[in-house]
Formats: sequence, C-alpha cells, structure tokens
Amino acid sequence: MREALVLVLVVGLCPVAPLVAEEQPGNWETVTNVSPDKKFGMRISCLTEPEDPKNIKPDSITAVDLVLLPSKRRVMGLPQNYSGTPAKIFWAQDSKWFALSVSEGPRVTDTEVYHRGGDQFEKLDTEGMTVDVGGNVKNQYIEPVQWLKPAVLVVTQLTVFRGDKADSTVQFNARFEQDGRFRVTNKKKVPDKKE
Repeated sequence: MREALVLVLVVGLCPVAPLVAEEQPGNWETVTNVSPDKKFGMRISCLTEPEDPKNIKPDSITAVDLVLLPSKRRVMGLPQNYSGTPAKIFWAQDSKWFALSVSEGPRVTDTEVYHRGGDQFEKLDTEGMTVDVGGNVKNQYIEPVQWLKPAVLVVTQLTVFRGDKADSTVQFNARFEQDGRFRVTNKKKVPDKKE
C-alpha cells in the first residue's frame, strides 16, 4: 500500500504534456501574398534566416499560416505543396475570397477556394471543379489565374493524356454562390503554342 502511495505521488508530480500541441512558428519569418485591403497575409516561418529570403528552401520551413495584419495573429494554417513549397495566394479584390493552387504530387494540382464570413475563412468544396475533356487522363493541373470579381474565379486546366492524344488546356470561370456551391461557365480551349 505504501509503495502504491509513493507511485501516485511521483506520477502526480510529473508534468503532463498537452494532448494537442499547436505547431510553433520558427525564429525567422516573412509575410507575403498580402490581401488587397492589407488586413491579411501569408506568414512563412523558418528556424533560421534562409540564405536567400526570396527563394526559401522547403526543408527549412516550419509553418505557413494566414495571419491578421499588422498583429500577425494566426488566422489559420495554409497547405503546402507536396514539395514543401508554400502555395501562392490569389486574392479577390474585396479580400473576402482567395484561391490556392496546391500540388498533391507530381501529377495532380488542385485549386482550393476560401471565403471569409466575419473574421473566419471557410474552405469551400471545390471537388469536381474541372472540365470533362475525355480521353485517358495521365496528369491534371487545375490552377487559379485571377478573380474577375468577387465570387468569380478564372481557372486553367491542363490535362496530359496517355497515348498519342495531344495535351488539352481549357480556361473557365468558377462562379460561387452564397451557399458555397459553384458552377463552371465560359469554357474555352486555349490553343497550343505550337498551333
């Protein structure tokens, strides 16, 4: 009984680590991709200052976050490409919408879209934000180009096919509704530079 009491006392004195630890930013940081209203930006954190701050090596990045400016308070974590590089933010003119091009591997790139209501950004469901071009698809790269206006994003889709079929590049608009759903409009084939 006495041994059990000592064990309880010793265990009770040991510090307990939190169950969920938030990733801590590094010792060096830079803010890029600032919103048009200058209220938000992408903070890239590293343990040490990179040799070339304009060309940060992915393995030195400890966190990529959307932050509120000028306080740099973290709003949310942002995805990184499979290579570890931060994705570029494409802001709408009203700073309530942004899009990212995120590579999930060497053969797939998708576009993520976020919308702000109040102080929070919500990730919208962009599953299926593609144009059917037929054929046996090998690689597909769906990337934002620009916002025509709030809720209307211009997107480019490059599709690489297996076999002899030539690559296909299509540009289209993704028009988002108030409920977050979207519809594809204004599809047009982009001619091959060789044509």
